[in-house]
Amino acid sequence: MVAVEAGPAQGQRFRLPASGAVVGRSRGAILFPDDPFISPHHATLVVKEGKLFVRDESSTSGVFVGIQAQVTIPVEGEFAVGLRRFRFDGPLDPTPAQGRVAMYGAPLPASQLHYRIEELLVGGRPGRAIVSSSSIITVGQGRCDLSFPGDEALAPRHCELSPLPTGLMIRDLSGGLGTFVRITPGVERPLKLGDRLRIGQQVLAVEAG
Repeated sequence: MVAVEAGPAQGQRFRLPASGAVVGRSRGAILFPDDPFISPHHATLVVKEGKLFVRDESSTSGVFVGIQAQVTIPVEGEFAVGLRRFRFDGPLDPTPAQGRVAMYGAPLPASQLHYRIEELLVGGRPGRAIVSSSSIITVGQGRCDLSFPGDEALAPRHCELSPLPTGLMIRDLSGGLGTFVRITPGVERPLKLGDRLRIGQQVLAVEAG
């Protein structure tokens, strides 16, 4: 069974058939027709040998799974906290692009890598971004490197980010509010009791039947 833990459909519960269920806006057994961020066929919950998996069906907004303690995502990987969505763009190349005329700007120190993390706004538009060489970047409601005082779904210090040349380690400090990472479309991700999914505006929790 899955329950809507947060979002406009909070309180709804869906019992899963033995074969699983499709989640979408207009197709499937688990429907959210009023959520504009859910694709017609957004995801599939698959049951195999008594185990539950989720698969992103190349949806527009993606499927995000809540993390336990900490996890590492790759360059170009995405994560979501509160009402915010972010992308890890990886390290900046300290060498400017070669060409006949170079664009003027401040140089990056050659002795240390700088990393870029960008917020994604509705429609995939770029939002706030941070470029830093710090080993830890914080996200939360206030007094963080990325602060969003008006987001009540964020903890004061919601998560810590540790940039790496090949990925981003994310540590959840939200006290149960949740930090979510986007899964790869088409790949079945295993789920267990208590796991949470963010699909559109909805947060779904896996419960016992």
